[in-house]
Amino acid sequence: MMQLKLIWELIKKDWAEAFRSKQILLSTTILPLLLALGVPVIFMLSMSYAPMGTTDIGFDVFTDLLPPITSDWNQLSDKAQILIIASIFGQVFLLLVPVMIASFVSADTIVGEKERQTIEGLLILPVTDSEILLAKISSTLIPVLILTSIMGILYTLIVDFITFPYLGRLYLPNFQFILVMALFTPLLGFGTTTFIVMISSRVSSTRDAQQLTGFFVLPALFLITGQLIIIFINIWLIIIGILILGVFDFLTYKLALSLFNREKLMSQT
Repeated sequence: MMQLKLIWELIKKDWAEAFRSKQILLSTTILPLLLALGVPVIFMLSMSYAPMGTTDIGFDVFTDLLPPITSDWNQLSDKAQILIIASIFGQVFLLLVPVMIASFVSADTIVGEKERQTIEGLLILPVTDSEILLAKISSTLIPVLILTSIMGILYTLIVDFITFPYLGRLYLPNFQFILVMALFTPLLGFGTTTFIVMISSRVSSTRDAQQLTGFFVLPALFLITGQLIIIFINIWLIIIGILILGVFDFLTYKLALSLFNREKLMSQT
């Protein structure tokens, strides 16, 4: 039976160590805030206040080629369509939040214990490897989900404030947005966090973990960002994406658990 109380104590210990750093606090709040809210909101506001005839440059390709995004798509004005498309771009930026936070925090989870010379005390605890791994993943995943949810709520309020005059109704949260925030984003956060924790358990310094994270995770995410814009328009593609992420998370967790070597970590202390 899993020792939830002890896992929770390990999570709180990780929080106390990680968020003691001002650099981590700033990187997990200010940078994601600017990326997920600042850039999309400035972009949408510029589209909203720009004179008609200047906002459709480049966007006519999307409005002509994309399938209807809303049930009343053909009845909407060009400005309203452009703002909806811009809001979808913003949702993609919102997905970068869990990846960014996980990249800053997870890299330190296990290798940081080595550098602080606290890894031996962790490994002799009467807990299983899976419980240690779960605690390390959760110590990052919980803040990721909380901060992403807060930013999702703020993004919803801002988008509705901007689009309401053109739509005459609230655009968010729609079913696609709820599905993305409730399932797609947590699965993305779990997979990213697990992968980085796995890297952290195999390297000898936090710098190495951060470099490998930047080498593998961030380029892969930016490569698929353009595809996510199309995916978010189609509910079935979102569901397929969720299923793929679920399989990826399961396999990544199993791999991370199989690579977690207590004896090797003890020998490195």
